[in-house]
Amino acid sequence: MNIIAYNNNETMIGIGKNKIANNEFMKDLSELMENEKFVNFYKKYMCDWNTLKCTSIYMRLYSEFQNKYLEISGEKLDKHIIIFLLSKIMTDSKLRPISIKTIEKLQKDHTIDFFLEFEKFITSSYALE
Repeated sequence: MNIIAYNNNETMIGIGKNKIANNEFMKDLSELMENEKFVNFYKKYMCDWNTLKCTSIYMRLYSEFQNKYLEISGEKLDKHIIIFLLSKIMTDSKLRPISIKTIEKLQKDHTIDFFLEFEKFITSSYALE
C-alpha cells in the first residue's frame, strides 16, 4: 500500500475521477462497491470462486426468468415466484445440473436463448432414461 502513502492524494483522486467519468465499468464498479447493501451481499455470498460462481448462476437464472416473463406477458414477474422457481430448480437433482450446464453454455455464447437451450438439455436428459 506504499503507493497510497507516498503519492499525492489529489493527483490520484483526479485520475480516479477521470477514470470513472470515462470508463463505464469503473463507474458501475465504484457505485456498486459504495452501496452498503451490495457490499454486504458480496461479503456473504461472493467470498471465494465457488460461491462467486454459484451466486452468479443464481443471478443469471433470476434474470432469465425476469426477462422471459416480461417478453411473454409484458409484465414483471413477482420476485416471490422467481425465488420459488429457483428453489425448485436448484434443489431438483435432475434440473440443477441441466440449469448449470445451460448457464455455462450461455457464458461462452451470449447469443444462445436460455429457455431453448434449457429445453434441449431437458429433452436430451430425459430421453436417456
